[in-house]
Amino acid sequence: MKKFVVRGVVVLSLVGALGFAAVGTASAGSTHRTSVTLKTYRLELASYRAARAAIESTFRKAVAAAQATYQESLASADSAAQRSAAQQVMQAAIIQAASVRSASLVTLGAPPTPPNT
Repeated sequence: MKKFVVRGVVVLSLVGALGFAAVGTASAGSTHRTSVTLKTYRLELASYRAARAAIESTFRKAVAAAQATYQESLASADSAAQRSAAQQVMQAAIIQAASVRSASLVTLGAPPTPPNT
């Protein structure tokens, strides 16, 4: 059970660390100007899409890690209480990953506006 708790804490800390890294990456290139050239707009849009893809990738990796930890915990669980605890830790990790993703997307903001042509 101790090993299971340690894994749960490690997963939660990884999700948090990756989420904060994604927020920093996502906000690094977001500039919003109302009158931009088409070339600048395309660069900003590419940067926005890359940041959004990084956020989504981080979320998917965190969920996969939570599910892998859950499967490992199930393999060693002997009682219903241990299985329930494993499921609760997995759900908490997924909820944490979702909240980090949500905060990252809010920080990223709206996509750049196209130029008036």
